Amino acid sequence: MTFRHSPLLSLLVAVLACLLWVQAACAQDKKRVLVLHSYHKGLAWTDEEDAGVASVLRDLPQVEVFTEYMDTKRVPSADDEPRLVEFLARKYSRIPIDVVIASDDDAFQFMLSRRERLFPAAPVVFSGVNFFDDAMLSGKRGFFTGVVEAYDVRNTLRTALALHPGAYRIVVINDRSSTGLANRKILAEVLPEFEKRVSVVSLDDLDMDELLARVRSLAPGDVVLLMTFNRDKSGRTFDYNESLALIAAQSKAPIYGVWDFYLGKGIVGGLLVSGFDQGRVAAEMALRILNGEKAGDIPVVKESPNRYMFDHTQLRRFGVAASLLPEGSRVVNRPASFYEEHQGKVLAVVVTFMVLLGMVAALWVNIQGRKKTEAFLRESEEKFERIFRHSPDWIAILRLSDGAYMDVNDAFVEITGFTRKDVLGKTSLDIGIYANPGERYELDEKFLRHGRTQNQELQYRLKSGEVITVERSGEMVEIGGEKCIISIVRDVTSKKQAEQALLESERQKKLRTEAEIKMLQAQINPHFLFNAITSIMHYIRTDPETASDLLVKLGDFFRKNIKPGGSSVSLSKELEHCEDYLSIERARFEERLRVTYDIDPAALECPVPPLILQPLVENALRHGIMPKEEGGEIVIGAYAEKGAVRIMVKDDGVGMEQAEAAALLADSQGAPVPLGTGLALRNVNARLVAIHGVQHGLRIQSAPGQGVTISFTIPKP
Repeated sequence: MTFRHSPLLSLLVAVLACLLWVQAACAQDKKRVLVLHSYHKGLAWTDEEDAGVASVLRDLPQVEVFTEYMDTKRVPSADDEPRLVEFLARKYSRIPIDVVIASDDDAFQFMLSRRERLFPAAPVVFSGVNFFDDAMLSGKRGFFTGVVEAYDVRNTLRTALALHPGAYRIVVINDRSSTGLANRKILAEVLPEFEKRVSVVSLDDLDMDELLARVRSLAPGDVVLLMTFNRDKSGRTFDYNESLALIAAQSKAPIYGVWDFYLGKGIVGGLLVSGFDQGRVAAEMALRILNGEKAGDIPVVKESPNRYMFDHTQLRRFGVAASLLPEGSRVVNRPASFYEEHQGKVLAVVVTFMVLLGMVAALWVNIQGRKKTEAFLRESEEKFERIFRHSPDWIAILRLSDGAYMDVNDAFVEITGFTRKDVLGKTSLDIGIYANPGERYELDEKFLRHGRTQNQELQYRLKSGEVITVERSGEMVEIGGEKCIISIVRDVTSKKQAEQALLESERQKKLRTEAEIKMLQAQINPHFLFNAITSIMHYIRTDPETASDLLVKLGDFFRKNIKPGGSSVSLSKELEHCEDYLSIERARFEERLRVTYDIDPAALECPVPPLILQPLVENALRHGIMPKEEGGEIVIGAYAEKGAVRIMVKDDGVGMEQAEAAALLADSQGAPVPLGTGLALRNVNARLVAIHGVQHGLRIQSAPGQGVTISFTIPKP
């Protein structure tokens, strides 16, 4: 058979060859990125990192992305590494890779040892690496760069304790995986800072059932720090969501973390690392390499892009106010307000309402003006005269222009002692009726602006010279085209005196009752009790003899609180009570708390109210010394002073403004105040004032950074 050459066939062959050449050229122009994950698809952290990489690279037509998973959390055996090397070498021998993105420690370590064999020409960008040290890249810096995963346990715990001031124990949950072992190194550096403030317990090397049983037993005073629990003691594996769901369902205590994939699924929050940001930054660095930069010229990002994030649902569950969160915090699961959901409709309704309100207001003003005019026109001279003459309050009509009296009623003459002849045509200055002339209607800016005043309390002087207390109401009117003032005045001297006497009697009665009740109610600070028990438990394990002494001190302290010993005790007994308290606190704070006594021996038998000194010492410790990380000193002193004994408690703590110090006692003779605003000081001051008088109450001297000195005096018998 013979084939004849066809021009059409030749053209088709040429076009096909051209298309194949263009396709091959495009394939050669593409850049290839291999993303090697340490863990498995479906793990929240890995999926977040992958999403961060994709957010940079997925829409670039010139970039092709390949993804592999080492799955080391579920299959941690080192024996699998040679098979993985063989698999990657076989698969990518025909696919040249331009950049490798290695996510997390296992992939990073794998590429450090295997890059030269598998991808000798490809630079590596790492992400999510913990405990990075420049020495890891010794001799290899030209092919490696990346972003470090530096999570912040320290500030997360500081924030948790600040948001839960009643917490007395930190419970750390961690596993024995490679990530968990890395976590333990960081925890070993950070936790000693908190062990002197609260008890710290680690829950690791447990199976899941044992862990959940321990979590169910947590108390409201606990705070949980969840690191990772992906593999339990028996070898069972859990992804992040599974382990958190199990733990959160059993915990009555707030849970904090350091990774954002926990957020919204059971933790309150913390200073969180974002897997998405780790992947995004790594992908941006990889893109720079694809665009021609060398990996060795791109600095390693060592400042992890962390930020404070919290779950609104958990904040509400544990009673944490959003106002207490660190500045700039992000809050998820916050319910949208009605305004946010219906902003357009709300604005339209508000605008319409304002327009209608303006129309109604204009109409109301017009109607009121007409009503006043009509009422004035209808008012008969006879009715006005009857009211004016027979009112029990004195009424005067004055011209606004010069303040001269135009008329006064009978009550004015009877009460003031001035006759009509004395006042008509004269001004209030002429007859001297104002005890304070500056309070005249003509000088009252508010009255002149609004045209009326009601129930102003003033002092008037009668013709006899006696000064009385009155309530004055005035109205500006027009009479015969001239602006005038109708002034109505009521004598309230007797009423004010009776009210004042009643108030004083009630205040004294209330003060005595509250002082007695507060003395009984404010016996024991629950935080002191929790902390004392925690300290004794610690010493039971480490120093039983000290624990025994502390139990005796705690018993003495409770006994003296319950039975203080009558209406007064000697200063020496009160000092013994303080020493019982301080012995317990010294065992807790050790070298951070120093106490000095500066007592005149002659003052030791001075009788003082019971339980008067220990609240001042506790106040100095809690609000002066404890906020300072280095601690400080409390000085307790007593010495004779002008027929009295002055007793003082002084600290070198953080101090406060003098105005703030004065405000602490501002309500000591008034209404009760809430806890945390100086209640103990007010209680002590109220008792001293009720027993010995206001001159023997508390005196507070302070300045920021210079500590606080609180003192009082006891008169000598």
